[in-house]
Amino acid sequence: MIKEKSEDVTRDLEKMITIRIIQEDAETIFSLLKTERDPIFAMEIIPYYALFVQACQEYMGDTFVEGAFWEKIKDIRNFIKVYGNSFGKVKKRIDSVDIQQDEQYKSQLRFDFMKDWDVHFNLGTYWTADKHIIGNTQMFADFLEINDLFDCKTGMAQYEMGRQIGAFVASVREGISSNIKPPLINRCHVGVNIEYYYDLNTHRRNLLFVENSSKIVNLFFLNIVCNMNFVKYILRPLFDENNIWIFRVEYIVTYYTYMAIQRLKNYCENNADVHTDLSGFTDVFSFAEGIFMSKFRNCMMHYGLEDQGVISMENIEKPFYGIVENCYGGMDFNSFRRKLRSLSDKMVALLEDKLNVQNVQLQHL
Repeated sequence: MIKEKSEDVTRDLEKMITIRIIQEDAETIFSLLKTERDPIFAMEIIPYYALFVQACQEYMGDTFVEGAFWEKIKDIRNFIKVYGNSFGKVKKRIDSVDIQQDEQYKSQLRFDFMKDWDVHFNLGTYWTADKHIIGNTQMFADFLEINDLFDCKTGMAQYEMGRQIGAFVASVREGISSNIKPPLINRCHVGVNIEYYYDLNTHRRNLLFVENSSKIVNLFFLNIVCNMNFVKYILRPLFDENNIWIFRVEYIVTYYTYMAIQRLKNYCENNADVHTDLSGFTDVFSFAEGIFMSKFRNCMMHYGLEDQGVISMENIEKPFYGIVENCYGGMDFNSFRRKLRSLSDKMVALLEDKLNVQNVQLQHL
């Protein structure tokens, strides 16, 4: 009887902390929804909003997003993991998106005979002022499932999806705050402005792509470095370093980037059609093994701490409720965050070296 009561108390505590984490995340996202109006930021942040919405719906065991947008949000959430699939699948996906985008831009040429000249651009890239690439149009079209960039209905569909995400976040926030006092979200900056771009044709020689790598490998590195750089140079500076939602997003993006590079390495070792030097990532692979524990990763991707064995009364007052200490043998949260950030920053530097970043001549939007 005493054991059963103890288990009930523990489970109630795990549920309460789960709800508190959901509340903290909702408040952080709501803060962004109130202040950030940059259209590039608005597109690139959507997978992380979708992660919140889908994780909440899974935990609650119900669907709150209307109609076809439920599946769309689920698919967008899954895009976070897509480069962690086998490189063979990723290669086909990248090629398919590139072909589709190329055809759409060709269709805008005034004369049909010009379509084979490759005089058009089929990829737009977005940058910080100090030359860190943080997004690109092919990646946006992929995860937003935009079938036709030039269809006037496309913008309406994206607006409606954004409206439903915003309504869901507001509803969760209001529902929890009626019973639990909301946390204070500390912002370091507001009002992101992404102001620089570089357009190119992926079928032609350009300033960004490395000539001794295939188009697919260049696009692969482009997409994953955009994900990493968006977190490091755009999202992370908006909040103080103790924000848990940012910590979780950085962990997730870093993990799936690590997996993507591992899959590429495995593919190169077993196939002759792709060659790229990954020797610089050797230390990254060994360092990452001590960070990406499956039990902890599950807590970062999903809500629902009940029966996961990651909460203890001993550590509950510590940052992130002691989950780091309980998963990593007593390592404190700040030490773990420094290790994660060190890994993330090293990966960013290596990935940027896979492109001719410094050769690009940026233009102002």
